[in-house]
Amino acid sequence: MTLLSLENVSVTRGAQRVLHDISLEIAEGEVVALIGPNGAGKTTLMRAALGLLPATGTSSVARLPVRERAKAAAWLPQSRQISWPVRAETVIALGRIPYLPAGRALSPDDRNSIDKAIQRMELAPLRDRIATELSGGEQARVLIARMLAQDAPLLLADEPIAGLDPAAQIGVMHAFSTVPRGKPKVMERHHDQ
Repeated sequence: MTLLSLENVSVTRGAQRVLHDISLEIAEGEVVALIGPNGAGKTTLMRAALGLLPATGTSSVARLPVRERAKAAAWLPQSRQISWPVRAETVIALGRIPYLPAGRALSPDDRNSIDKAIQRMELAPLRDRIATELSGGEQARVLIARMLAQDAPLLLADEPIAGLDPAAQIGVMHAFSTVPRGKPKVMERHHDQ
């Protein structure tokens, strides 16, 4: 099953063509890493694939209605600052919004997805802490848990381990590698060192 298909995707910023006729497919079970120097267009490609910036060509995800897009793909941007003084668990629960009918509370299935994400990212001791009071690395892990709680079949992560200590980096990569079959797959961008 194809999770993402791009056909001739191009992005122009001002007079500069940043991406030119990019085509690719990501199938269930694949892990794809975009590697290259700063400014090569890695983040731009992921954002175009999600429909977060204007592009020509076709993206199977970007053409979906917004709610369906959020069920199809979860996005972890490079910028990971949490601005609201809410509990870490509340931030993680935001990943369930695509599944909630308007005005409805979280279901037992939603709670289960949140609990699994908290467990996968080893955040149980932090779940009731105010997210803005957490360290930068802890906030990053909370946002990764939010992405995992979304239960989307495709995960797009922009430098997912940047700013994390070595143990947390290993934990994140382990969490991505142990996502159950038929569940989220990862497209991540690494900073070229």
